[in-house]
Amino acid sequence: MITRYVFETEEDWLKIRLPIFTSSEINRLMADPTKKEQAAGEILSKGAKTYIYEKIAGILGSPKPSYFNAEMQWGQDTEPEAALKFCETKVYDVNSDGVIYTSQGGRVFFSTGKSGGTPDMILPDGIVEIKCPSSHTHLQYYTILTSKNFQDELPTYYDQMQHNMYLCERNKCYFVSYDPRISKGNILILEIKKDEARVSQILSKIEYAHKYMNSIIEKQIGRAHV
Repeated sequence: MITRYVFETEEDWLKIRLPIFTSSEINRLMADPTKKEQAAGEILSKGAKTYIYEKIAGILGSPKPSYFNAEMQWGQDTEPEAALKFCETKVYDVNSDGVIYTSQGGRVFFSTGKSGGTPDMILPDGIVEIKCPSSHTHLQYYTILTSKNFQDELPTYYDQMQHNMYLCERNKCYFVSYDPRISKGNILILEIKKDEARVSQILSKIEYAHKYMNSIIEKQIGRAHV
């Protein structure tokens, strides 16, 4: 079952994210194990297990330190402007009840209890993922990216969007890259359709990862009592 939460504080939003796999990092579970690991019966790659151990550390009281820099601050400050620009471009009424900017009026979060995520915007017929990157990155996106090559070029964002579409029960997601410092071509909007096959793969990995995480926690707690 998917539950929708609204948190008044960022602290509460971050707290619920600690023990579950989040959309922004879900791609870390998706790499296939090496042939040798597969022959040994492994389903999760070494990278996936590293992510799982980070989650376990958070559950046991030592979460991974957060990282923040000037570029991330720029993205955070510019995102509301990007959301308005998107609505103007695609003709969505920002005052409509069906258009929700999830960083205003409380932090929105969707969760199954094992995984969860927060799209930047929720629309009546889709969701939106907004990026406000450095100018050179935006220009690369604007020049190179298409809906067809998106998964190959940006697999992390692709899986993030697929997982959020599943959580929000939507069939399309708009990827938005915005940089108002660029005089021409300052917004890129790509429509990405829900990929049922990929969603199924993601959910399967989440199940394996959750079982693996619980088995490690049980071992850790058992050893702590020896």
